[in-house]
This record gives sequence, C-alpha cells and structure tokens, in this order.
Amino acid sequence: MLVRQRTTDHVHTAGASTRLALAGAAAVAAAVAVAVAACGSTQAPSASGSSPSRSATPSRGATLQASSGVCSSVPKLTALTVRRMNDLPQNHLKFVFPATEAVTSATQVQTVAKSLCALPQQGGSVTCPMDNGVSYQLTFVEGSTKFTPVTAEASGCSIVKGLGQPRRVEPSTALWQALGLAIGIPHPDQRSFTGAQTAQGANS
Repeated sequence: MLVRQRTTDHVHTAGASTRLALAGAAAVAAAVAVAVAACGSTQAPSASGSSPSRSATPSRGATLQASSGVCSSVPKLTALTVRRMNDLPQNHLKFVFPATEAVTSATQVQTVAKSLCALPQQGGSVTCPMDNGVSYQLTFVEGSTKFTPVTAEASGCSIVKGLGQPRRVEPSTALWQALGLAIGIPHPDQRSFTGAQTAQGANS
C-alpha cells in the first residue's frame, strides 16, 4: 500500500508539473492568437464601410407543427398526404386507390381541411357499428410547415383525432367525398375508404 501510495504521489506531482508547463504554453499561444486577430482587424473595410457578413444557411425540410393548428391555417394550406392504415390485414380488404396518395392542389387540400374542421366534437356515449381496423393519416402542409397527422377512422365510431377534442365523422358528412375527390376517386363516399371484402377475406 505504501509503495502504491508513493508511486501515486510521484505521478501526481509529475502530472502537476506537466499541467503547469502546458498551461504556460497555452497562455503563450493565446497571446499570439490575440495578436494575430488584432492584425486581422486592421484590414481595409469593404466598399460599404463595414466588414462583410455571412448569413446563416436556411434550414431545409418542413417544420413540424401540432395538427391542432390545422383549422386556424386552412386558407394557407398547400399540400396533403393521405396514408391508409390497416390494423386487420387478415381481412384482405380491396381498395380502388393506393395506400398513400399526395394532393398538391391547394383548393382541394383546403376543402378537405374545412370538412374536417366542420365535424362535430364527440360527446356522450354512442353505439358504434363494426370496426374493420381501417383508418387514414392526413398530413397537411403549409409552405415549409408540416403538421402532425390527423387520424380519421373509416369505420366503427369513425373518430377523428388530432384536432384537439376528438370529433366524429357521420356517414352523411362531406369529409369522405371531399377526400375522395382530392385523390381522384369518382363518386366517392365512406364505403370507398372502408374497403371491399374479397372472397379470401370472407373465407378467413
């Protein structure tokens, strides 16, 4: 133990001496750097009388915002991505459009958003029909700002989440029609989004 302690003390002392030497060298280097900087500051000014400055590079990509702000931004929305989610793929449902669609017409995007924001808020207890597990994520974009997805259930209670208080899509509402027209479905209604059961799904 004593030998170890002495060895440690020796190393500690040597380390302290080394640190002092390094500190002295760092001080000299700092003084040289200050002198160089001072010389650099004497450069001739630019034609405008001030040294040129470099602006920060703007960030690329969309900025993510809470989807609860969609309704207050309807007139400024420019794009929409529609993504189908299927929690029960074993049902083998058939759809007439791809699982992901992009809408770039600002007019159609804003029409879909208005239909969503006009939905009544969910209140009280309700009896829901069969839920086949299909829902849609609607991601709205305003210029370079992307909102978090709004989720709309295509069957069951047809709940819409992401706009603050949950809302409910009634079958007679204009949401499914507006959304269908935006992604190019002729004569769309809610059944266009719930999917049709195939023979394989019926036998499973």
